[in-house]
Amino acid sequence: MSRKIAYAGMLLAVDVVLFLMVNLFQTNTIFLLGLASLPIAIVIMNWGPKTGIAFYIASVILSFIAMANKIHWAIYTLTFGIYGLIKFIIEQDRPVYVEYILKLVYANIALVVLYFIAKQFVYVPEKWYFVLLFEVVFLVYDYVYSLFIDYYNEKIRNIFEK
Repeated sequence: MSRKIAYAGMLLAVDVVLFLMVNLFQTNTIFLLGLASLPIAIVIMNWGPKTGIAFYIASVILSFIAMANKIHWAIYTLTFGIYGLIKFIIEQDRPVYVEYILKLVYANIALVVLYFIAKQFVYVPEKWYFVLLFEVVFLVYDYVYSLFIDYYNEKIRNIFEK
């Protein structure tokens, strides 16, 4: 149990460093938030979705404290941070096309929620092609996320289990 807590604590520390980097590097915000979403996949793979939920809650609290721009916090909380759990739930013995449909439904719901939140604070242009661009970028993100999971399972996981 103590090993699990220590390992999750180290992953949370990595997340905090990435959250602080979001404050420093304004041009790489989305990339850094995407990186910060990867540790939850490690937690879910090692200890299951219940521990993943606890990790997500802890990362949301820490990101709220660490990030100066609360729009970035909302983006992380509603999209990147929870995506590991969403991906885990969606990819449970379903055909691939159903998985992608469900992932795009999730992405579009998150986009709509973020739009209405961000619209209260900043100008958000309303162009239909932004939705298509977002969906393409989301599918690339999902693919890279899957590559990370495969790489972790094949190369890195064995190092930490010794």
